[in-house]
Amino acid sequence: MKILPDLMAGVFYTVLVTLASSAIALTGGLLLAILESVSTAFGRAFVRFWLELARGVPALVLLYFAFYVLPEAGITLPAMPIGIAVLGIVYAAYSSEVYRGSLITIPVELRDACVALNLSPYVTWQRVLVPLMIKRSLPVLVNYVLGLFRETTVLFALGIPVLMGQAIVVADQSFRYLEPFTLASVIYLGMNLPFLFLLSRFKVKYA
Repeated sequence: MKILPDLMAGVFYTVLVTLASSAIALTGGLLLAILESVSTAFGRAFVRFWLELARGVPALVLLYFAFYVLPEAGITLPAMPIGIAVLGIVYAAYSSEVYRGSLITIPVELRDACVALNLSPYVTWQRVLVPLMIKRSLPVLVNYVLGLFRETTVLFALGIPVLMGQAIVVADQSFRYLEPFTLASVIYLGMNLPFLFLLSRFKVKYA
């Protein structure tokens, strides 16, 4: 089909944005959870403020703010880095809550054992707490990555050639909307399947 190459280009950018944003979200969320856990009351309040801001404001509003408002302050960035950063930051806030919840479920006795073994706080976090946090958070984090993948559709608003954006361009050029949007839906569904497979495996493993 003539429209397929254009949509495949959109698939490439969708995968690229998903991978880059997910790296920011999963790493940033872990760091935020650790920072909130070890900070003072003021530090926790500061982290909590930014987490609620990232979760409370729609991603599209943040995208428009970064793309249109920041240049007025002298900060001009290309659309692609803005899209990746905004989605990464938003989902880092959600991931942080998952990590924090998993940290709460770790028994206090385990930390006491680390102290009894004379492990430093750094080693305790690196070798004991962080691996457990990640392991217990994996099923929900995979679900969040799936949500982030779907959220990439909003990036067409900044002109980023993700799959949704390419489908709109093709449809506007040909004035035929059924074929590009139907094919884009099928492609999105097919790209969802690996995430759904992972989720099913995690459900069985952690049941």
